[in-house]
Amino acid sequence: MDFCRISSDVKLGKDVKVFAFVNLYGCRIGDNTKVGTFVEIQKNAFIGANCKISSHTFVCEGVTIEDDVFIGHNVTFI
Repeated sequence: MDFCRISSDVKLGKDVKVFAFVNLYGCRIGDNTKVGTFVEIQKNAFIGANCKISSHTFVCEGVTIEDDVFIGHNVTFI
């Protein structure tokens, strides 16, 4: 996980793939989820299992993404 900032309070499920230049703070990410390049996921956000978060995506505090969800490129939650 080169060039990633993953805080100590992040909970990663089994077989999660995190690509370069990702910032994760206080979030939970479910099993088998892929987090693309240039993604930020803030505290108290929850990403379910078997998801794909594409590049250049911003998931702000408090967002919940259920299991088996695809988030396309450059999506911003506010």
